[in-house]
Amino acid sequence: MNSPPQGRALALPFIRAGTAKDPVTIAEQVEIKGQSDEDAMARLQAQDSTALNCLFDRYAHLVLSIALRILRDYGEAEEIVQDVFFYVYRKSVLFEPSRGSAKAWIVQIAFHRALDRKAHLARRGFYVGTDIDPLHDTLLDRTDVEREIGAEMNRLHLERAFEELPEIQRRTLDLFYFQGLELREISERLNEPLGNVRHHFYRGLERLRKSAFVRKTWEKRSL
Repeated sequence: MNSPPQGRALALPFIRAGTAKDPVTIAEQVEIKGQSDEDAMARLQAQDSTALNCLFDRYAHLVLSIALRILRDYGEAEEIVQDVFFYVYRKSVLFEPSRGSAKAWIVQIAFHRALDRKAHLARRGFYVGTDIDPLHDTLLDRTDVEREIGAEMNRLHLERAFEELPEIQRRTLDLFYFQGLELREISERLNEPLGNVRHHFYRGLERLRKSAFVRKTWEKRSL
């Protein structure tokens, strides 16, 4: 398993355009970067591949941090970044703004792709001789937000439930899942004892689980 190479930037997936287009001007690039994620997704759905540049610039490092936290290998994590944004390009029509933000959709794809890749690598002995048990317990057992909670909630519900968490719990989960920090690193970042950070972490996850259950139950009763 390798470490991040010094000075190497993430590369946008190669997209072969279906039709020839004039080069994007600097003014157009500025306009594109100023658009919302949802506007970029709408342009992507209209087969404007330049919109992918905008989304990649905004979220490539977030996807990388998620993949690296799960896979523990920089090369494999880079492959996930490529895979995720190529999927976003090919399957942009699957994005529905009414169900949540573009960022949440991209994060969801990143989690699923990275977890699937980790299972594939584990079956082939990629992690033999390495200590990944804590990571496995964290992401695939009690604390897998995407598979345990996400399976019961759509993205909009998950975002709302996340916003309902107390600030310290929301901050702890954000640092862990979306910024790739270990609980010990979060303890240092927040200047909190490690025991307190663990408490915030598991209490936050428990609140999300309860929220998932309550919302799912309410939806079934309203049918």
